[in-house]
Amino acid sequence: MSRKGKEWLTIGELQEMTQSRWAGYSLPPETSLTGAVTDTRAMVPGSVFVAIEGERFDGHSFLPEAFSRGAVVAMVSREIPGAGPQLVVPDTLRGLQGIARAVLSRRFGEGKKLVTLTGTAGKTTTRELLRLVLGGENGHVHSNRLNWNNEIGVPRTLWEWPPESPEAVLEVGIRKPGDMDFLGPILVSDVAVVTSIGEGHLETMGSVHGVWQEKSRLLEYVRPGGTVVLPLEILERFSLAPFFQKQDLNIVLVTMTLPETNPDTVFLSPLPSGASVLEGRVSVDGTGGWHLSGRLGTESFECLLPSPSSLLAMDALLALAAGRALGVPLSEGATRIRSFHSLPGRMQVSRTPEGAILLLDHYNANPLSMAGAFDWAFRIWKKEADRKGQELPGKFLAVLGDMLELGEESASLHREIGTEASFFPFSGIFYKGHFSGAFREGFEHGGGSPSIVQDIPGEGNLPDGFFPPLAAGDVVLVKGSRGMHLEREAALLGEGA
Repeated sequence: MSRKGKEWLTIGELQEMTQSRWAGYSLPPETSLTGAVTDTRAMVPGSVFVAIEGERFDGHSFLPEAFSRGAVVAMVSREIPGAGPQLVVPDTLRGLQGIARAVLSRRFGEGKKLVTLTGTAGKTTTRELLRLVLGGENGHVHSNRLNWNNEIGVPRTLWEWPPESPEAVLEVGIRKPGDMDFLGPILVSDVAVVTSIGEGHLETMGSVHGVWQEKSRLLEYVRPGGTVVLPLEILERFSLAPFFQKQDLNIVLVTMTLPETNPDTVFLSPLPSGASVLEGRVSVDGTGGWHLSGRLGTESFECLLPSPSSLLAMDALLALAAGRALGVPLSEGATRIRSFHSLPGRMQVSRTPEGAILLLDHYNANPLSMAGAFDWAFRIWKKEADRKGQELPGKFLAVLGDMLELGEESASLHREIGTEASFFPFSGIFYKGHFSGAFREGFEHGGGSPSIVQDIPGEGNLPDGFFPPLAAGDVVLVKGSRGMHLEREAALLGEGA
């Protein structure tokens, strides 16, 4: 919703974009609105109340309360006689789109810019990095709050785009075929970013190719003269021909070389005509710090990353490329990235009272992010041992949970990630979830010792001493899907103490 007293839209704009009709009595088209809400508890006087019908509630039942709290008008899919002025649409979920289109049209008319981004992993981190690139720590860059990236959250994010924000960064979560059909009309953007494509939401998408087919449709909604940003490796896996044929589209492909990567590696796929490449490179200094440098045409940059993560490095490159498309020089964007702080549960670094490091990455999980988390944790463990000059490094532990929404491939993908885990020198792994057996099979198949993998009971309190005592130099990775509620285990390990 908009701030109280600020004009947001007029009734006329709202009616035009939603193709709604009046029920009861009508209001003048110039009537000013201050925002939109779907929950009467969040009502701001002067707002439009949108009556959403859910499985366990029906917003139409709350019209009297909405008007008593200051709603100017209600948007409904059926008239509620005597409740107040109502704009009727066939489907109030579709009405959300119309409201968002109206806001977007007004913001574009004011010369503002929109970046949309999607991907299997890295969406939120790239979003937060891009907010820094565009506006710095104190900038007024608008973006999703909480986890507002679905069919209701995306329109609501656009509703709240305030006039004082020159740019908005909109994270888009695609969970099933058809989501982009619903969201597409409000995803018209100046820059579209795909962070990564991997196994995610296979329960509904069916395959990685299905994931790409749905998520890549975001690129269809870039405005003429706009820019598409995506990792170069996607060229080796998927067809981008439909997008390259658009003559009015700029394409920036991002590639990265890690310290252990062979510098003579050549990317063999031909680049499309007119595409440019942002080449990034990671180097490690004497203290184990990761320095990210890169070049795009005649521009170059260098910055110190806050954490030694290949996923974070790629997200930073994508954010820098998107920022440059909106006029922020690479070097200036890189300077702003230095102040990046991770969000809770997303590549969050915490310390226990004893000085052990907890790596909290339990907000979400899929095979791509799980493998990246193993590598991230290992590099921090090694860096910690080197920093302390320990002959025997501290314990290297993992508290893991199931990766959810992977459909029929769940067991095989958990076996694969178990094999991936066996390549790292974990001294103990504690696993929570239905796929612990599949994980253990993969771990043993990769050569890992089954004795270091222990199941976490799904219910009830853990016995005293379930986790080993932690000390300075120990590193513990906490990683799993949000539905596994690993915050309980993180608290037992000392997070937040």
